[in-house]
Amino acid sequence: MKKQVKSFVSLVMVLCAVFLSNAQEKSSEFEVLGNCNGCKKRIEKAANSLEGVASATWNKDTKILQVAYDSNKTSLEEVSKAINEVGHDTKFGRASDGAYDALPGCCQYDRKSDSSSVSTETAVASFDFQVLGNCGMCKKRIEKAARAVPGVTSAEWNKETKMVNIDVSDKAVSKDKVSEAIAAIGHDTEFHRAEVSTYDDLPGCCQYDRMQ
Repeated sequence: MKKQVKSFVSLVMVLCAVFLSNAQEKSSEFEVLGNCNGCKKRIEKAANSLEGVASATWNKDTKILQVAYDSNKTSLEEVSKAINEVGHDTKFGRASDGAYDALPGCCQYDRKSDSSSVSTETAVASFDFQVLGNCGMCKKRIEKAARAVPGVTSAEWNKETKMVNIDVSDKAVSKDKVSEAIAAIGHDTEFHRAEVSTYDDLPGCCQYDRMQ
């Protein structure tokens, strides 16, 4: 009888240990920006490097990372931080510009606007025009050049349509002026053609097919 009681107690202890162990395991998902299989490998490696992460799988089409982890050892915020450090923005945090810039050109995804870089001036007019480019690195370069023009409050370039949308706080700021600034850093527009030497200085991944 004592042996049976002892066995029963042991079984209860084992079941309690399993229950407590399972209570610590969580499965969650959140958005992580990226483009390709190179991004997938980098994101998953960063997440899986953390103690407490059992598995991490990123879908390049939905941009969703599914992660199973021990909540007593790590958290979603820690997983996000590890991913930010290798250059990828997430729902919970933004990668540093240095980490993003260090990504290969094909991995430089379209970033969401950083509120700290948006002008507080009120836009009174907007316009758009075509600008040639290939990737996330081109996007950053084009938008930076456009925003440097006095009176431009925001600039957003779409790598699929090749169109840049410009908001201005002064109607005196023209398409021609913004286009000229963009061409000066190597990107052809529908109004201006970049100098050959400036185009040639672009990284290989940014050397788009030029306008004829």
